Amino acid sequence: MSDPTPLLFGLYEQASVGCGGAPSLWTHPADERLGINTLKFWSNQARIAEQANLDLFFFADVLGFYDVHGGNHDAALKWAVEAPANDPLLHIPALAALTEHLAFGATVSTTYEHPFSHARRFSTLDHLSGGRIGWNIVTSYLTSAARNFGLDRMIRHDDRYERAEEFMDVVYKLWEGSWADDAVVADKTQQLYAHGERVRSINHEGAHYRVCGPHLTAPSPQRSPLLIQAGWSGRGRQFAAKHAELIFTAKSDPLEIRAGLDDIARQAVANGRAADDVKSLTVLRIVTAPTAIEAQRKYDQLQSNYHLQAQLVSYAGDTGIDIDRYADNEPLTTHTEGMTSYVMRPDGSGTPLTAGDVRQRFARVTRGSDLILVGTPSQIAERIEEHARISGTSGYMLNPLISPGTLSDFAELVVPELQRRGLYRTQAQSGTLRSRLRSDGADHLPASAYGARFRFNEG
Repeated sequence: MSDPTPLLFGLYEQASVGCGGAPSLWTHPADERLGINTLKFWSNQARIAEQANLDLFFFADVLGFYDVHGGNHDAALKWAVEAPANDPLLHIPALAALTEHLAFGATVSTTYEHPFSHARRFSTLDHLSGGRIGWNIVTSYLTSAARNFGLDRMIRHDDRYERAEEFMDVVYKLWEGSWADDAVVADKTQQLYAHGERVRSINHEGAHYRVCGPHLTAPSPQRSPLLIQAGWSGRGRQFAAKHAELIFTAKSDPLEIRAGLDDIARQAVANGRAADDVKSLTVLRIVTAPTAIEAQRKYDQLQSNYHLQAQLVSYAGDTGIDIDRYADNEPLTTHTEGMTSYVMRPDGSGTPLTAGDVRQRFARVTRGSDLILVGTPSQIAERIEEHARISGTSGYMLNPLISPGTLSDFAELVVPELQRRGLYRTQAQSGTLRSRLRSDGADHLPASAYGARFRFNEG
């Protein structure tokens, strides 16, 4: 029997007081998220993650307040539901300077960013971090974000993905095709930095963008940053199979996860890629202590600082559906431009949840179908091992319930148990983020990647 392969582990974060799916837990006495406006808070998080040899420090992001619940943003601000929303891209250079091995992922929307400025920004981040950067590609789901960028209404779900496809073509042309590999000489003796004829305009003209180029930044260690994507809808999976190198899912049922990952892998192969070109992280929450009794006591303390209303504000923002407008027995509408996978029953029946289903799911500390494990470090590690075996996930994205307590508990208590099982690396990784995830250790996109077709044309 072969030795187990270490799993991937990342930390899910937001530059917000209310982070992720249990936003009201910032009210817990042990939580320190009110310090999000300070570098001290973030440097402490990064230090713990670096010492624990985490693979990824991941930033989610939103571009508007959660104002669906009650028809305004009052409840979102009361409970700090993904608010305030600072710019995570400004955190990464500071944290990269404080760490040597930790890699970073950042969320940027293809709907509201421009591909030219985005490409320059991520090339710069890739340079400054030594290739430790990934881009989480999203199309955004908040109507409030659409209004912030001058639109009367949100662009339709599938139309946002069509816009994203052209966005990807533009950034690939800039990252992969504007500068030849040998363009930069950087020779003082020759008084030559770069060969001008080896740097070309891209002259892109499409339905949404006109970009001349050339790319303003010299090729970075990875050229294209590692590409991350979290869409679980049919269109989202199609997009992931074409572009993504790392996906993450907020599901708990290991069989549902396996079916989704198998579907993405099949589509990736149909696109000419290798099935293992697409790695995956499953959202994970833990509550742990040296004894089961202590772990349960911790969970009960979390529950006493957990508030259903805050969770329903979060759900309304994610889906565009205000649960307060529904009786318990009413099925939710499926006509939403939000996260459609959060509306449907997980059994594959194609039928929507009722409002009562949602209220019941969120009655306790959890986020819908997210994976939450409560127990001793040994119990947590055992359940992770079993879940990974059945689901086929490449690893887990730790979603903190309190900060920095959840991360500290994971690093101090669970990591040693996972290492004893061969499921967690014992040495820090080096090199670019892409090279760490690929079996061939390559820094750049493989030739089979869709983006590789945009490489510098010698003709």
